[in-house]
Amino acid sequence: MKIIAMFFASVMTGLVYAASINDTCISFSTKGPDTYLDGSVVLDGECYALVWSKDGVFDGFNAKGECIDALDRIVLVAPVAKNGKCPPILFQVSKDVADELSAGHYAVYLLDTRIAQDGKETPSGFTDGKVELVNGFGSVTASIKLNDATKQNVMEEANPEKGNIANSLASVPSSCQQPKIKSMRIEGDNVFLTVENLKGYMRVQSGEDVKASQSTSAAVQTSGASEDVILVAPKSGSSGFFKVIRNSRE
Repeated sequence: MKIIAMFFASVMTGLVYAASINDTCISFSTKGPDTYLDGSVVLDGECYALVWSKDGVFDGFNAKGECIDALDRIVLVAPVAKNGKCPPILFQVSKDVADELSAGHYAVYLLDTRIAQDGKETPSGFTDGKVELVNGFGSVTASIKLNDATKQNVMEEANPEKGNIANSLASVPSSCQQPKIKSMRIEGDNVFLTVENLKGYMRVQSGEDVKASQSTSAAVQTSGASEDVILVAPKSGSSGFFKVIRNSRE
């Protein structure tokens, strides 16, 4: 995958945002298959995000879809994944925004925004340009400095033969109350966790030991009602540890 940043007015195949001739345009695509941390291929409509950091180090996303570092910025989000990859796409950054962010660095990230509902997983989507929630994320490109936009050419950071992975877990603010796991049972290839019902979104993280989180499930929206919530996660090997993570958009 190549990223080519340039100034131009022509229209290309892919997602295009209305812009003027002075806007900065960043085009890219991935070979795929891009995957989530659990190894499943990204769903159609999953998001890729163009982000910016002042120091060239983007510190990631929290579960609300916000930047962990207040000095970082989400510039644009595109729900364009198709057939396990990002098709040719064009991000157009307005001249005013590009001028404001000229001192920093851009990068592209793959997001995990999955929600499980009625036995089906779908990307959560976004409203008014903001992602509804983030389970995990992973970098697609190295840091991009747009000093000479007509000549910038940045290669894909990950091994294109293996695809990109949303391999980092979204953080949750310490102020967000976490639910209690009341019981757990194993049936076949699945682990069923009975969890205190707190309003928001919950996901199951799992790993080989209590400190490791090597996989995450899609988020499940919870009502906060008196009935407990039952979350399901795949059993991995003969042993493992499971943690329920909640985030609230309130």
